[in-house]
Amino acid sequence: MDEQGIFIEIMKKLQRKYGSMNEIFRITQEMQEVLQRDDRVSLDMLISMRQEELERAVDCDRDIQYLLSVLPPEKREQVRGWLNQGTAKEQDGFEAVKMGEIAASIRSVLEKTIQVDQRMSKRVAGKDSFYK
Repeated sequence: MDEQGIFIEIMKKLQRKYGSMNEIFRITQEMQEVLQRDDRVSLDMLISMRQEELERAVDCDRDIQYLLSVLPPEKREQVRGWLNQGTAKEQDGFEAVKMGEIAASIRSVLEKTIQVDQRMSKRVAGKDSFYK
């Protein structure tokens, strides 16, 4: 597979991960709602659903790491910069910019999910919450 093909595959994996992260966020919001109703059965079901989506997101990360591993070291570091710091510029190409945009969207959804999860955890566990 050539470099362009690898970039396209990374974009596909990022898009799939973005979908999973959005689903995780939605499920986390639902979990918060069922906690307010004290619905333990629904909560258990949602926890299971969220775990499945987390596993899908981890699978995407694993696949992305594999795709990165087949790139030359200097290109691999450049792509990591596009993904982690959003350093892609138009001259890097459409795929580079798109990868950076999708990665930024994933980080944004993750931050929102963590905020909801923190509120939930503090409400349920109080001072014993995972979040201090």
